[in-house]
Amino acid sequence: MKLNRKVWIVLGFSLAALLAAIALLVVDLYKTSPKTLLKVMADNVDLQVKDVIYTDVGQSGEKWEIRADTARYHKKENMALFDRVRVKLVTPRGKIFRMTGDRGKLQTDTKNIEISGNVEILSDRGDRLRTDVLHYTHAKDTVHTEGAVTMWGDKMQISGIGMTMNLKQGQLSLQSSVKGQIQGK
Repeated sequence: MKLNRKVWIVLGFSLAALLAAIALLVVDLYKTSPKTLLKVMADNVDLQVKDVIYTDVGQSGEKWEIRADTARYHKKENMALFDRVRVKLVTPRGKIFRMTGDRGKLQTDTKNIEISGNVEILSDRGDRLRTDVLHYTHAKDTVHTEGAVTMWGDKMQISGIGMTMNLKQGQLSLQSSVKGQIQGK
């Protein structure tokens, strides 16, 4: 079966137009850098991860488990930033504290931690503490805040400004404006 001359001309022009369109598409893709095609992380972030679990055992025997929805690691600053952070601390004496907050920072070289935004601590005895910002200083093995603190347990409620908790000694102290209420049986 022979094709007439008009059909060959139409097929030739169609093929040429198709090849030109493909060439334009390829040239346009080469102009677009890979960074603009896929922007996953900010330029200053070395690593970004979802559904993170980080564990650490301290020199004095405490065990840390940090969980977060997302984490970003900045190598130059030795800092990990967490979103919706949940921390479980098991002290050498076996006491368990669970801390939650909107954001967290871990200074990877010093192992200091800051939790901020709706911070709450729950002890294994059922005692609770709420504040806006909470700091853990690894070298001193203390948890502290300069802000307002509210604590409550089974039969007591205490509030104050500023708090320090020494994890080795198991001591907690409120700095100022301390108010308390204890309920009898």
